Amino acid sequence: MTPLAPSQRLQALPRYLFAELERRRAEAEAAGREVIDISIGDPDLPTPPPILEKMAAAAQDGANHRYPSSAGMLSARREIANWFAARYGVTIDPAKECAMLIGSKEGIGHFPLAVLNPGDEVLMPNPGYPVYFAGAIFAGATPVRYTLRESNGFLPDLAELDRLATPRTRVVWVNYPNNPTGAMAPRSFYEELAVWAERRDLIIASDAAYSELYYGDPPPSALEIPAARARTIEFHSFSKTFNMTGWRLGFAVGAAPLVESLVRLKANVDSGAPQAIQIAASWALNALLPSHGPALRAVYRERRDAVVEGLKRLGCPVEAPGGAFYVWARVPEGEMAIDFATRVFEKTGVMLTPGVGFGDKGEGYFRIALTASVPVMQQALRLLDGLSPWKAPHGIAPAASR
Repeated sequence: MTPLAPSQRLQALPRYLFAELERRRAEAEAAGREVIDISIGDPDLPTPPPILEKMAAAAQDGANHRYPSSAGMLSARREIANWFAARYGVTIDPAKECAMLIGSKEGIGHFPLAVLNPGDEVLMPNPGYPVYFAGAIFAGATPVRYTLRESNGFLPDLAELDRLATPRTRVVWVNYPNNPTGAMAPRSFYEELAVWAERRDLIIASDAAYSELYYGDPPPSALEIPAARARTIEFHSFSKTFNMTGWRLGFAVGAAPLVESLVRLKANVDSGAPQAIQIAASWALNALLPSHGPALRAVYRERRDAVVEGLKRLGCPVEAPGGAFYVWARVPEGEMAIDFATRVFEKTGVMLTPGVGFGDKGEGYFRIALTASVPVMQQALRLLDGLSPWKAPHGIAPAASR
């Protein structure tokens, strides 16, 4: 092997789907093509001005020009603990059970390095966020995928989890509101999961990045379940809640030993999140979210409804998601997800995410991110209609609901 070759761990991973989509978009735009990119979950809406004003003021304070702590500012963690108590009715010790992250993706990717050893196994959803898989590989652990089925509301089948678990299994990942499907999980799911994880002596790793993007009742936290408290860590994000993907900030809350292990790992690989961002974002949880959250959800609800109704008019089998800001829909019968997404992009310039980017059980689906205005979404749907993808392309029979 050449000394310039990437590591075996890196070679074990497929190329990151969204980096590949960004590359294709850049190439198309460089060639002068018009692209409508509704593939990546990067909000098009701006960060709320009050957050920017708070951040700008904090940036002027010389105390925030130095290295932050690995765990994050205690004052920011107190704000999070106050919000968690108000939002979920859960008491969090801000000193021991909360840590700031450089985005939830960073925490999700690093957590396996903090708690797993080579040979350990990790249960993760299929389809699911690709970073669960990557984190396990980087830790030398074995990813074990469980299936999220449409027929089960894209919830895990605990009987399947039990069949897949072995004495080497250490962690089970769950993610609700779900990316990519938009599915929601009721409190009863977490209650059953907690009992099962306790019996199997497993860590529950809950990805709650979309906790404030919902269209009905607010989703619960895994930490609301008393039996889960001693074995759960939950990851939250400011990115989607406040349109702050470019500012890179999130937080982890949960059992003190798990949070402490993550902080110890982070102390060796990063120097913490910028304090001005911590100050502004944590302040916004309690001061701004009560008014900002409903307004943001109204925007995404309008987009969701426009896309779902438009796809149904085209004959596409699709259901309205209960949370997150994605629409998960069926590709035309007889086409592979990548072939469909490629054909759509080449013919129309509309970028969709093929479902297999989230695992092989995403085959047969594609994902639309609701990160463009309703007129732009409607334009994309008109282009799809011109392609007539669900109207027997290439002699294929129209798709039927399953």
